[in-house]
Amino acid sequence: MVKLSLQEKFAFQFIFNEKKVYHRWYGRFLSFGIDFGRLKRVVARIPNWMQWCEEWTKEGDELHRKAEQALTEGYRTKAKALFHEAVGCYHVGQHIFFIDCSQKEGSQEKARRSYKQAISLYEDKDKPIRIEIPFKGVEIPAYLRLSGIPNKPLVIFVNGMDNIKEAEGHSQGTLYKQHGFNFITFDGPGQGELWKDMKFDVKEYHKAVSAIIDWVEKQQDYQMDTQKIALTGFSLGGYLAPVSAAYDKRVKCVVGNSGLVYIGGLQGLKQLNPIWQRGVTYMTGCLTLEEAVHQFDWDIEMAPNLQVPLLFYHAGKDEVMPSPKIHSEKIMKWAQGDKQLKYYEEGEHCTMNYLDEVFPEMIDWLKHNLAMN
Repeated sequence: MVKLSLQEKFAFQFIFNEKKVYHRWYGRFLSFGIDFGRLKRVVARIPNWMQWCEEWTKEGDELHRKAEQALTEGYRTKAKALFHEAVGCYHVGQHIFFIDCSQKEGSQEKARRSYKQAISLYEDKDKPIRIEIPFKGVEIPAYLRLSGIPNKPLVIFVNGMDNIKEAEGHSQGTLYKQHGFNFITFDGPGQGELWKDMKFDVKEYHKAVSAIIDWVEKQQDYQMDTQKIALTGFSLGGYLAPVSAAYDKRVKCVVGNSGLVYIGGLQGLKQLNPIWQRGVTYMTGCLTLEEAVHQFDWDIEMAPNLQVPLLFYHAGKDEVMPSPKIHSEKIMKWAQGDKQLKYYEEGEHCTMNYLDEVFPEMIDWLKHNLAMN
């Protein structure tokens, strides 16, 4: 466990609680399969942030045990559902829990194990396909969801600081598959499963996305329309998806949600919430912000201008970044193609309290811009 500053000790003891912080995350937690009753029960037994990962991991362990029991009793549908919810609990536990990397990584590994058990129970036509894509001497771990319909577009989901492909990526994949899209979710440099082999460097990330598109174009068996590729991303992915689309002209349109589109150097990093500062050093593998700034500093206006359609969401009450309105204005100034800004004045980070509106709108917008029949 890392040594905490006095500011962090105070925040984690007295500020991080359901009333002030946790409730802001619930929209996303619910979106990838955590039952609301379970969410409330687990949070109720967490005395402070220091116990967050431990309690959620215990809940995941219990769900995993019940899933295995259901499987031995012949209840395959129940087992699959419980394995998936166990993944969700493990993900929630490790979510921005940068104060104890051993706990965080242990919970992530349990999530990956439960996910593999869950998808082993799918019919072949619906089963997520594990793929590993060569990139700079490592392999990008990913899952491909096929629409089951020949020549349909592909959506590639770009993770944020602390998403994992087995949780949020899976739930979004299910949604897109239902609407006729092919879908890829992956852990990029500094994220999830790839973190151990390759740390985050903003200058390299868009190259990883292009490597995925390179791989897609070489495939003959999956019958995807490789002329219709879109990117979507939430949080840090809300920046990484648009900027990756700007670098790779094969991307036909892009959706970003709550992207942090500029940092402002070391001074900007120091203005971030202490939790996100810990995330910066974790993703980059650095000990200090002074070291990390070389890998975690950008301004979207310095990247090539985006020429393809952009749908961008931002939230007026985004607690992750200072001045969300400025981020919205900068990305709209930078994007040169058709562009739409959806700014929710009362929205929390990733518009998570408006996802019931946002997700179906994204689907409609992508169908239109990818000319789906």
